[in-house]
Amino acid sequence: MAASLPRSETDSSVRALARRGGNGGAMFVKSFSRCLLRCGFAAAVIWCLLVETVEKFVESEFGMVLDGDWFLVLSGSSLSECISFARVYAWPLSLAALSFLVAVAVVVLLSLRSSRRAFLALVLVAVAAACVRIAQAGSVRAWKPVYVAFDTLRSARDYGSVGSAGRWTDDRAAKVRRAPECATNYVIVIGESLTAARLPFFGYGKDTTPRLSAMGGRLAILGPVRAPSPYTVTSLMALLVSDGATAPVWFRLAGYRTCFVGAQDRWERYCSVEAAIFSACERKVYLSDVAKGNRVYDEQLLPYAADMMASGDGRPFVLFVHMLGSHFPPEDRVPPGFAEGEGLDGYDRSVRYTDEVLARLMEALPPRTELFFISDHGESVDSDGWRDLRSEALWSVPMIVYPAAAAQKLSPSVGDFVSAWRAHCE
Repeated sequence: MAASLPRSETDSSVRALARRGGNGGAMFVKSFSRCLLRCGFAAAVIWCLLVETVEKFVESEFGMVLDGDWFLVLSGSSLSECISFARVYAWPLSLAALSFLVAVAVVVLLSLRSSRRAFLALVLVAVAAACVRIAQAGSVRAWKPVYVAFDTLRSARDYGSVGSAGRWTDDRAAKVRRAPECATNYVIVIGESLTAARLPFFGYGKDTTPRLSAMGGRLAILGPVRAPSPYTVTSLMALLVSDGATAPVWFRLAGYRTCFVGAQDRWERYCSVEAAIFSACERKVYLSDVAKGNRVYDEQLLPYAADMMASGDGRPFVLFVHMLGSHFPPEDRVPPGFAEGEGLDGYDRSVRYTDEVLARLMEALPPRTELFFISDHGESVDSDGWRDLRSEALWSVPMIVYPAAAAQKLSPSVGDFVSAWRAHCE
């Protein structure tokens, strides 16, 4: 005969089981919330701290910048370019990926398996590290992981579309028209980080543009106009992509010989978007090679530009030029000794150098050629930190046209800049 528990013990056991079963849902929610909190912490540390740590390591050791979304627009490149990229950067990419995966594994393990006290200690350490990074950055750059994530999610669809917009296909080749006789040639120059606030044309007290100022009425200065974006990639898209095609595609359809020369690296930060935009150009030259550590100055663009303008085949040409300009850090964009002793700071010297390069480019233009210049965005020279989104100087840029008569085709707005080159192709 089976032994039986006293009635009082039986009742207490039943009540304990009932309580345990009734609280099962609450316990599950509590455990799930705790797990979600730890996973969120691990994700935040990985994104906001580890990504930048790996970035800095690879940049310092290999001269390669991993940040950005070049991987989104490889569709704008040829297969040979993709293979070349993989071959050149295989070692730093592999090392960065391995380092990152190890760091991620450690963070996840510590986050999910540590005790409550150890987890709180990890949170405090991460918060302290984030505060140090913010204090060192001193501007919106401290929040780079946040706005890069937002901008990437917001723009992934647009960036991906640039590949198809810039690709030259057999269908497009079949629609090429013959350019009219004696058609005008065009040189479209995209400046970098040149704000209107540092030009004497708009009231700046220092003479940062002596060469352009000396041209007088031969030159038209329009604006200042508001840049389409404070970032190069989105500005290039706004300035050079229209109705599902890029500017090189439209000009090539109109029978123009299309060329591009840029001071940027082909595979550097965000430059795959640029490569996709200019992929339809029949001749392309990228001067910089960050992986090899070579220093490039904008005057090195001039011989290539002159050769591209001269080596014709009877067709009119359009030449796209992308300068380094005053991109941060501006003092690195100026050759040693240039404009030193003239009372100019590093940014003013970079503007003075842009003035020199632009003037020399204008002097080299062949007959029936018009030059249009616009900067992708300005720079926050009126603020304590670079790329301060609240800065008016970041958004205010000049438009420069040579010869001045060509400015009649161009009203002082970015929208009219886009419609102007579009109209030339129709």
